[in-house]
Amino acid sequence: MKQEKFLEIVTQLASAFQPENKTDEKLDLLLSKLENKDSDSAKSEKEEHLLIAEVCELTKKKRTTIWLWRKKGLLTPIGQSGKSPIYRKSDVLNYLYNSAKQSRV
Repeated sequence: MKQEKFLEIVTQLASAFQPENKTDEKLDLLLSKLENKDSDSAKSEKEEHLLIAEVCELTKKKRTTIWLWRKKGLLTPIGQSGKSPIYRKSDVLNYLYNSAKQSRV
């Protein structure tokens, strides 16, 4: 929200001044960098993490199956919360998609 307000202020300032040598180019570069930073931070915020219980619920498999997938290297956790491994939701969904795709062949 703060970055949006900052972008709005910078845009207003840019439109208030008459174009000079490379001022417009610099402002455009600054704006594009800020917009890229916004989109990168939005992507990282959207990434969901799942505990093993949530992975079990999503996959409809038991904890032992998830544990076996982990031991075989088919599904790797990104961290731990206490003793419970944490998985990326995208990794779990990709594994399910790829395993379903292979079983159809």
